[in-house]
Amino acid sequence: MGKVIDEFQIGQYKVLKLDEIPKKSYHKFRVDGIEMMPVPAYDMQQCIAVQSSQSFLGKDIEFI
Repeated sequence: MGKVIDEFQIGQYKVLKLDEIPKKSYHKFRVDGIEMMPVPAYDMQQCIAVQSSQSFLGKDIEFI
């Protein structure tokens, strides 16, 4: 599980900077009970991206 410590918008995508990302493989993540598919965010350590304009700051992310 990780926590969103920062975020920024790039067009239609929200990039989420996390305090930690699991070392194991994951295909989806869950925030507030809603499952989402991550968008690849290359060259961005500790970040994932999602197609959204919603704020996730301070929320817990469960990787599934």
